[in-house]
Amino acid sequence: MIQSLEGLRGIAALIVALYHLKIGTEYVAVLKNGYLFVDLFFVLSGFVICAAYFSRMNSPQDFKPFVIRRFGRLFPLLVFSTILFVLLTNLIVLAKRLAVVYGYGGFLNNPDALTYLIPSAAEIFSTLTLTHSLGLFDDLILNTPSWSISTEFYTYLLFAAVCLIFPAKKRWPVFGLLTLFGMAVTIWSSISVHDCLEKGGCMGVTYDYGFLRCVYSFFLGALLYHFSRSFALPHAPLQVTGLVTLGLFFSLLAQFPAIAFLFPFAFSLLILSLAKDQGALAQVLNLRPFQILGQRSYSIYMLHMPLVLIFENIAKRVDGFISGAAVLITYVGVLLVLSGWSYRFIEDPFRERFNRLAGKKKTLSAAPMQAMEIKPSTPD
Repeated sequence: MIQSLEGLRGIAALIVALYHLKIGTEYVAVLKNGYLFVDLFFVLSGFVICAAYFSRMNSPQDFKPFVIRRFGRLFPLLVFSTILFVLLTNLIVLAKRLAVVYGYGGFLNNPDALTYLIPSAAEIFSTLTLTHSLGLFDDLILNTPSWSISTEFYTYLLFAAVCLIFPAKKRWPVFGLLTLFGMAVTIWSSISVHDCLEKGGCMGVTYDYGFLRCVYSFFLGALLYHFSRSFALPHAPLQVTGLVTLGLFFSLLAQFPAIAFLFPFAFSLLILSLAKDQGALAQVLNLRPFQILGQRSYSIYMLHMPLVLIFENIAKRVDGFISGAAVLITYVGVLLVLSGWSYRFIEDPFRERFNRLAGKKKTLSAAPMQAMEIKPSTPD
């Protein structure tokens, strides 16, 4: 297991969670553009899935256990977090309705938002089949960050299909073509459909072309794994280069929004520099706080939006640095506790159950990098 990548994933999940809360994001470029760290999840996912399964996905008999493991990794927490999101949304609406009835409507930030969230049959079905971000809707639905879980699951299936159709040596060119195609569609849709050069948010396609965004970064990560095996590069200069590149990109984003399309390559530099789990950056990421973040990263990613429903209302009522910082610290603290519970009682137990089920279908040796597989979006 590459522990430093575990820590990197945890930091990325926390940044996405802070991005959605919107406290202080106007002052910190990394937080203001935190949505881009979803692409770090995708690149990392491609890297570790390729490392774990490239040489083990050779026959149709390998496909079913792979799908069971991937589905079991994503599905239980997706369902739990979505139910929690719907319940909290409706509890907030109920509280607002009671406030209006008892004459306190003037204290509400948005007193007209009194409609209960009742998921449609299409939303329920698409969530249960993980298809809700494959272009079926005109916007994000329910627990909005889960769009990346939808796209990543079907990218897993695409990866497996390529491995089953092509012999090992011919897979790499296919991975390259998929990377280029995903990149081209992501750039086109961001610019032509979402007008990101004027409005900002380049690389931020989700519910419509998010699958191709995931394909771009995921298969870039798969190619990165192949590159890391073929070439031995010094980790220290790579770590410095990766960090400097990311810092430069973030500093230039406001002026040159198209730089966002290059972030998967910047994340690739950083991941490549940590592939041997060596160097100063690796030592920092191996510290226990970052390892805990990494362990809980999927829960942090999936549960932060339900908490944002509560804390964004609190944040709108406070002024000043100290009050804002207090809300931010409380938000992070509650999120860490909640993610610890969900990891202990949902993530880990259900993952083990699905892994045992997969083992009954076919006995597979433990994946060499299973413990570091992405827990996104993405953020396995």
